[in-house]
Amino acid sequence: MPKNKHIGTSRELLLRNLDCAVIQMVHQVDTTQKYDTVRGVFTEGTPLYENSGFQEKSHIQICVVNPNCIKGYFYPLDPIAAFPIP
Repeated sequence: MPKNKHIGTSRELLLRNLDCAVIQMVHQVDTTQKYDTVRGVFTEGTPLYENSGFQEKSHIQICVVNPNCIKGYFYPLDPIAAFPIP
């Protein structure tokens, strides 16, 4: 059985092998539905301020099941000095 794992010294489970296996299993079990992509919302981390709905590490992940849906990709741009680098 796959497990979600920590990477390095991080306390967060950043390597999500189990989550990936669950998505793949759903597609194998339910053959009546064909999905090209799957979206997941992850609310993680501490609240940004009191009574906040936003958390420090909340994010959205998109899993492309059908690689034919990827029409292209881009190369990262060089930093622009006028803007801060996060």
